[in-house]
Amino acid sequence: MTRPAPAPESRDRPYFVVGQWTGGGDVDIWHVEEAPADPGELSDLCEQHTVDAEDAFGSVEVVYAASPEAAAEQARREASETSERIHRELTRP
Repeated sequence: MTRPAPAPESRDRPYFVVGQWTGGGDVDIWHVEEAPADPGELSDLCEQHTVDAEDAFGSVEVVYAASPEAAAEQARREASETSERIHRELTRP
């Protein structure tokens, strides 16, 4: 299970982004929902979403953003950056 990242210093709110990484940095996002601000509630609900997502071969990420749309875009950006980093690491001489 991915642990939620610490909240940034801005006014962004936590969001659950549920979906499936389809490869090459692409993400098929199924659901975006504002997460609770309370760390205990956030952790409990994240665990519940993770169990449900794993049953469908998906995953849950917690991202901090100003809106659901911005959260989805942040998740896509993070997936792309991760994919690029993995590619660089695998192709290093």
